[in-house]
Amino acid sequence: MTHADQLAALRAADPALGALVAPLRNLEAILKWAPGFGIAFAGIDLVQQDEYSYDLYLPLPDARWLVFGVS
Repeated sequence: MTHADQLAALRAADPALGALVAPLRNLEAILKWAPGFGIAFAGIDLVQQDEYSYDLYLPLPDARWLVFGVS
C-alpha cells in the first residue's frame, strides 16, 4: 500500500485526522505537530525495523494510535 493509499484510507475513516496528517512529510514535521495535537513526547515510541526504517507510534488523545513508517 502506498502513502497515498494509506492517506486515502485514513481520510475515509476519519476525515478530520486525515486532513491534519496529510501535510506531514518527515519526522521533524511529525514531532513539531504532535504536541499541538495533544500528544506528549513521553508517549511516543520509535521502533527500529531494520537499519534504515522505523515505525513511529503516537498515542492519540482518544486512545487510538497513529503509526508512521519512517525511513
